[in-house]
Amino acid sequence: MGFLGSVRTLPESSTARSNSEPTPKPVPTSLAAHETDPTLAAALFAAWSGDPAVVIASPPGAGKTRLVVHLAEQLQRRAGLRVAIAAQTRTQALDVTNRAAAIGARVALLGSRESRRPLDLDPRAGHLEGVNFLRNWRGIVVATTARWLWTSERDFTADICIVDEAWQMKYADLGGLGPLSAQIVLVGDPGQIAPVVTGDARRWRDWSAGPQRPAPQALLAAYPESVTRLNLRQTWRLGPPTTALIQPAFYPDLPFDSARPPRHIQLGESALPELSLQQVPVMAGPGDPVLAETAAERIRELIDGGVVVDASGQTTPLHPSDVAVITPHVEQASAIAARLADVPGVLIGTANQAQGLEREAVVVIHPLAGYREAPAFGTDLGRLCVALSRHRAHATVLVDADTDAVLRHAQAEAPGNTTLAVQQHVLDTLALS
Repeated sequence: MGFLGSVRTLPESSTARSNSEPTPKPVPTSLAAHETDPTLAAALFAAWSGDPAVVIASPPGAGKTRLVVHLAEQLQRRAGLRVAIAAQTRTQALDVTNRAAAIGARVALLGSRESRRPLDLDPRAGHLEGVNFLRNWRGIVVATTARWLWTSERDFTADICIVDEAWQMKYADLGGLGPLSAQIVLVGDPGQIAPVVTGDARRWRDWSAGPQRPAPQALLAAYPESVTRLNLRQTWRLGPPTTALIQPAFYPDLPFDSARPPRHIQLGESALPELSLQQVPVMAGPGDPVLAETAAERIRELIDGGVVVDASGQTTPLHPSDVAVITPHVEQASAIAARLADVPGVLIGTANQAQGLEREAVVVIHPLAGYREAPAFGTDLGRLCVALSRHRAHATVLVDADTDAVLRHAQAEAPGNTTLAVQQHVLDTLALS
């Protein structure tokens, strides 16, 4: 039966714990997180009921990491379970560890034998220098998926494994985590960029459960009746205009709305819309310097005169750490970084690098800017979705003046292509914003 063949149930009572494991702390008298979050409560119920696999789909800014850390903390504290958390990057692993420590969880970050404790690791969190320290640790353990794949079941097994940003994980890697735990909870954003596959995956191109596909997508295709499905249905990052754009375009099977209080950027005398489109005459392809120049100038405008206005009317100046530039190509990011070298703190990177991050104001270079055709890279929906969902208050989208014509020509050549239709819908909607 593949990955789900070794499924076992969770311990039914605290007597299943080892005598050396600490007694869980009493439940606080104040409202616990699961009492105000029905999705967290449902995930806890599924885990304690012994469901072999749970997939939790989330829109951008819906509190995925919050759910992950609270779920892990309650499973460890209330049931005394060994909980493993798999993150996709070192930065994500550090963030999850710090956030778990901040809510009082007994948590440790797993490093290598040669690693040292990260300077920005929360002092309340532990740091395990290699798998030899896992045997004596009684708490939550956070590591990257890559590190868990190198951890033998002889050294450590968990009662349950929670995967953060699960749509960034390949199904092959999920299978590799099978010996780590018999139960799995996958939490992530189905609009993210698909996992990077370096090998030849053509033989599985038409297989919905292929090893190269995002882990939750393939797991649901392989075992549709065995997987518990839950959804987060509100975004706390994106306002109504952005939500109205990206939900039908990128999340047709995940209805959600905006729960974010009113918030906008004031630039001089103008209140900026949540989304704005700026056309740029691009003549020399995606690497045209005009794109980098325009993006850098917009960032300087936002920092020099922009303030964040919240629902109460309070204003906060925009600092370099509050803004970002998101590009489709590394070369574009490098060119913009060179032009903003005197403004440290600005996040400048590709959509792949920006996954999971957010800023008050974002400048986006459209993935098709500079192209005179519509390649698969430029029309990838995950890349555009990530770029258009990193802002809390405002996004300026830089688009090639010829992109509309390029898209319309591509649709005429392939009238049934749904990806091109979505791209055109997004561009048309941005033009009206």
